[in-house]
Amino acid sequence: MDRKKKVAKLQRDVSKWLREWVVNPTMIRSFRDEPPALFDSYLEGKEDGVLIRRRAQKIQIWHLIHAEHEVLNEGGDGRAHLALAVRHAEAYVHFEAAYANAGRGGLGFLLTNAALYFSLAVMAGWKDSAIRIGNTLVRGLDTSLLDLRHTDQHQAGTLFRHFWFVMHLYTLSGGPKFDTSLYSYPEDMSPYAAALQDWRTSDLNKVHDWVCAMADFHILQTRYADEEIHEFDNDDVNLLPYEILCWLRLREWAGLANPEAFDHPLMQQPLARLLTPVPLEVPATPLLDQVIARFREEFPGSFAQWPTAR
Repeated sequence: MDRKKKVAKLQRDVSKWLREWVVNPTMIRSFRDEPPALFDSYLEGKEDGVLIRRRAQKIQIWHLIHAEHEVLNEGGDGRAHLALAVRHAEAYVHFEAAYANAGRGGLGFLLTNAALYFSLAVMAGWKDSAIRIGNTLVRGLDTSLLDLRHTDQHQAGTLFRHFWFVMHLYTLSGGPKFDTSLYSYPEDMSPYAAALQDWRTSDLNKVHDWVCAMADFHILQTRYADEEIHEFDNDDVNLLPYEILCWLRLREWAGLANPEAFDHPLMQQPLARLLTPVPLEVPATPLLDQVIARFREEFPGSFAQWPTAR
C-alpha cells in the first residue's frame, strides 16, 4: 500500500465531499432546518419522543461535518462546531439509552457511532461527558442499546475492532470493567492489542509505531468497491482518526507524553490534530435543554447529571 497516495486521494475526495455537502439544499433542510422544527413540535405536544432521538443525531452530524469542513477546507479550527457536535452526540446516547432501559427498544445504535461519540467527548477535553457516555455504553452492552450478548442471530461485535479498543481504553483509564467472554467479540484485535497491553508506556518510539500501525488499519478500512463491512467507510470519518486521537488524549489525561509528530501521512493532515487548549467551552443549547427537560418527565432518571451550559 502506498500510504501517501492513499491519504492524498482520501483528502481530495473528502474535501470535495465536504464542500458539496455543506451547501447541498437537501442536507441543509434535513440536518439543519428540520430537527429544530421537530424539537419545537415535541415541546408543543405535537410529536412524541421517538423521532427526537434521530433529530439530535442529525444535528450532531451537521456540526461534525461543518467542523471538518472548517478545518480541512477553510483553515479554521472547528472548535465551536465540534463542541455542538459532542453536545448533541451525548444527548443522542441518552435518548437511545432511555428507550433501551425502559424495554421499549431503539432505532439501532451502531457500534461505530458509540466509539465515535465517546472519542469526540475525549477529543473535546470533556471528561465528565466522556464518563457519562462511557458508563452508558458499558451498561448498554447488556441492553438493546448495543445488544452484544452472545446470541445465535448475529456477530455484530466481531465486526468493529475499534469499538472494543475504545471501550477497553475507557476501562483502562478508570471506567467500569466488563467481561469480553460474555459478548460477541473479535477474534483478532490487531493492531489495537499492543497499544492496549502497554498503553501507559513512556517509550515514545513504541507510541509512534503503534499510532502508525493503527493509522494503516484506519485507511485500509475506508472505501472499497466490495460488499464487505469496513470500519471507517463513511466520508465523515475517512480522514478523522478519532480512535487514535482518543488514545492520545487519554494518555495526556494520564500525564503521559506523546510524540510531537508522526511519520504516517494520515496523522499529518489537519483532521488528525488534537485541539488545544481544551476543554472546549460548553455551548449554550437552550432548545435541546428544553427538549431534555420534557423528555425526563416521560423517562425519569434519564440524562442524569446533564450539564446546562453557563
